[in-house]
Amino acid sequence: MSRPNLDNRERIITAANRLFYIKGYNQTSFADVANELEISKGNLHYHFRSKDDLLKAIISFRIDMVKGNLAKWEQAYPEPIDKLRRFVQMLINEEADIVRYGCPIGSLNMELGKFQLELRDLSRELFELFRRWLEKAFKQLGHKDSKALSLHLLTMAQGAALLTYVYADKKLLKAECNKIINWIEAL
Repeated sequence: MSRPNLDNRERIITAANRLFYIKGYNQTSFADVANELEISKGNLHYHFRSKDDLLKAIISFRIDMVKGNLAKWEQAYPEPIDKLRRFVQMLINEEADIVRYGCPIGSLNMELGKFQLELRDLSRELFELFRRWLEKAFKQLGHKDSKALSLHLLTMAQGAALLTYVYADKKLLKAECNKIINWIEAL
């Protein structure tokens, strides 16, 4: 594939990723993506045969981003407690988008879970990356129930993100994140 085609493909994935987050997968059309990039729908179809193919590329893109972030965090935060705090800090850092659009991973999984189960199973891998990374941190802290703790932390984070979105209340997110940090430190 030539470099210009690769750049177009990357531009499409980046734009569609943002549109799918803002509008939702089912509410975003190929025309929306083409209009956002000011390209023809034919150009979009050249790179992706269907919207499902585009979503698979976006999920792959997101997986690569999460893996990259987790690798950076692994290096930057050698202490397991700091890894757990960093995970919660991610919510705080994304406060503005969470208030407006919800959690990008949670929103996508909820939307796909209604009618596109195969795609939801693919998207669930994003949660699994975080779950396994958190489980490892809890194990490093000496917890035998590290899988259950990692799922509990994900549950608290998703609940905080969802209700922050529902109530459009950034104070709620900050308060819940503080409670989550207190829970982590009390373990």
